[in-house]
Amino acid sequence: MKRQHCIALVLGVVVALTSCQETWRDLTREAVLEVEGEILYLDEIQDFIPDGVSPKDSAYLAESYKKQWITRTLMYKNAYNNVGNNEDIQKLTEAYRKELIINQYQQQLIAEKLKEIPEATITQYYETSKDKFLLDECIIKGIFIKIPSSETNKAELLELLSNTTDEHLENTMRFCTQHAVMYEFFNESWTSYSKIGSLMPETIDQNDPALTRGTIVQEKEGYSYFLRVTGKCDAGKPKPYEMIKNELRNILLNQEKIKFINQFQQSLYNDAVENGEIKYFENE
Repeated sequence: MKRQHCIALVLGVVVALTSCQETWRDLTREAVLEVEGEILYLDEIQDFIPDGVSPKDSAYLAESYKKQWITRTLMYKNAYNNVGNNEDIQKLTEAYRKELIINQYQQQLIAEKLKEIPEATITQYYETSKDKFLLDECIIKGIFIKIPSSETNKAELLELLSNTTDEHLENTMRFCTQHAVMYEFFNESWTSYSKIGSLMPETIDQNDPALTRGTIVQEKEGYSYFLRVTGKCDAGKPKPYEMIKNELRNILLNQEKIKFINQFQQSLYNDAVENGEIKYFENE
């Protein structure tokens, strides 16, 4: 009996060692499939599928992801067996790893040390560089409204559009919600004139002085169209400050990042030289 017990124990150890060589599986996660010793988990597929997708589209995306995952796994295994973990790949992997670590450290330094760009700096940069940021097309601010021609309150609407104070704008919005079949309030954001102009039944040239002389009214097929332009900037002119403020901030911020990193790297080098941390080997 002792001999049989020893044999059973040895067999158990062999089985255990053999199982250790099999694919390791994370039992805390739900496995979906296995290919060439690699396991795909359900949470990986779920992370790939965007929120709000219909069940049909979700199923399609899941199957697509599984097929891509299987293909890439098989490609990698096949490539590894034929190319192997050669020295060139080792060097490239290590170089890439170093770059990732350096980049992460730089981002950490920038987040900790770099200050926000002051408004005055952005404004000054705009004033000295605005000729570099020219409009490709005419842009406008204003209000567009379309109402049935049978509407009896046209005079009231024209009166509201004649003044763009906050009170009038609020009353204009109230009018639109009650009577308009379509309206666009873009009085606080620059918008392409071609986009708004296309809403009018008859084309108005962007250089027509009438655009900025009051409200333009057009009639067609039982509807009245109102266009009130409160601001206009022609093609070829510098883009308005508020339109490109964030773009300018990002430009200045990137310049500061480059400057900061260059200075930091130079400081590291200077300290290493001063402290004798760099050792040169003379060729014998």
